[in-house]
Amino acid sequence: MRGWVITFTTLVLLASTVGAVEKKGVQPGVVLTVEHKTRSRVQYYIVNTPVTTEDPYLEMEVDSGGLVYTVDYEPHSAQEVLPDGCMPGQAVKVRLESKHNLFVQCLDSPTEIRWSIQKKTRSAPDSEARKKL
Repeated sequence: MRGWVITFTTLVLLASTVGAVEKKGVQPGVVLTVEHKTRSRVQYYIVNTPVTTEDPYLEMEVDSGGLVYTVDYEPHSAQEVLPDGCMPGQAVKVRLESKHNLFVQCLDSPTEIRWSIQKKTRSAPDSEARKKL
């Protein structure tokens, strides 16, 4: 009986530490730039001539944890817009899922948006993120 109590207590403590590790993944950040861009995509070819369409996407730079992430987001439709809190100079919450995905939550929005990481560089020592914190 005592062995079951110790096992149960160990499992509860382990589960609580896993939950604490997940929360540590969220860190503050600052949006540096947001740009609306388009990229050409080939639909089909007519006698060796490509027929292309322009697909809109958003490019953003986020300063978080001493790094500047350059990330892309492809909206589901051309009418989709970012929340108002995702403007340059605004503070956001950032969660790094893998080396390819960055989740950004604008402070006025309850949802996270998944962005694809294109590039990451070290931020300057006097960057805006440190001033906002």
